[in-house]
Amino acid sequence: MFKNILFFISILFLGACSIDEGNISGTITNAEDGQWIFLEKLTLNDIEKVDSCQIKNESFSFNYKADYINFYRVTESEKNYGLIAIQKKDTIVFKADISSLVNFQASGSKEVEGNTQLLEIINSIKLKTDSLKTMYQKSVGTVEESIVLERIRKRYDSIILQQEEELKRFINENPNLFINLITLQQLGNVAEYFNYYEKVSSNLDSLYPNNFWVNEIKEKVHSEKNTAIGAQAPNFKINDSHGNPFELSTLKGSYVLLDFWASWCVPCRRENPLIVDLYKKYNPMGLEIVGISLNDTTKSIDAKADWLKAINQDGLEWKQVSQLKGFESSVCLDYGLTSIPSTFLLDENGIIIARNLRGTILANKLKEIFE
Repeated sequence: MFKNILFFISILFLGACSIDEGNISGTITNAEDGQWIFLEKLTLNDIEKVDSCQIKNESFSFNYKADYINFYRVTESEKNYGLIAIQKKDTIVFKADISSLVNFQASGSKEVEGNTQLLEIINSIKLKTDSLKTMYQKSVGTVEESIVLERIRKRYDSIILQQEEELKRFINENPNLFINLITLQQLGNVAEYFNYYEKVSSNLDSLYPNNFWVNEIKEKVHSEKNTAIGAQAPNFKINDSHGNPFELSTLKGSYVLLDFWASWCVPCRRENPLIVDLYKKYNPMGLEIVGISLNDTTKSIDAKADWLKAINQDGLEWKQVSQLKGFESSVCLDYGLTSIPSTFLLDENGIIIARNLRGTILANKLKEIFE
């Protein structure tokens, strides 16, 4: 979901007609008569056009049918749209300016009213960070630049901490809002804010069982539990670069570094020379490495060839495996991956003892274990 919802925006809604109809109406200031706006429904993998409307006298009105709560998008153009959660029989009043549909005010349901509050939090923080950005830009090239930059960094850190606390408070005060799926996205990743992800997942699952957006959060929470430090690493069986099946459990008795990467991942390739050196140094002492490629043949017919070429170019002598399905690989889902490079360090019993170690931090950890 989080790939589709993007960085969270919000706004009005419109819709199709039928039995359980809802209505969204209101004003869009500075819109020209006859200007089109569109209602779009978000799915996990696509955006579906639902309805369209021509604005008249800055007013609009739509009926819609929603069988279940979902995210919809009101779009004026590709970059000018907003996102809101609606369900059947809502009657929503929406107000915004045509120049920025994301900055709306809405009433008529707890969801859209909560969404408005969430926007206020985000926008108040954005005003402060924009002010700091302007302050720094004015100092560029002056003798005060380094002093201003240091001062801004401290204030920026304080502002981000304030936003974090306000988002946490929003979730605590509105634990049953569907829009909290967006709040989580604004808050940060599941590993760092696990308790909040778990709370939202549990609450929404009880209210909206089998909702695909909620299920995605449930999967994130489940994966995080399975791959937390101290957890038994999920086993997997995947073909290696020679086409032979490989099973992680066969490496029990050794320390194992799971390295998720891809031939197209620049930071991954940049890290490979260090991992090559660490493997040569610590493999004789008991370190095994398993490279898990996220090359994807559904997106590139050359994905497998590119993977094998990168193995050879970078001199990767350890076990290399891939399902060639990118982030849709079952191993990615089991480990809760949303980005690469990503690493998991396992002890001799297959217990996860560290995550996402890179560079000097990874080298120091292996030195601590083997020296």
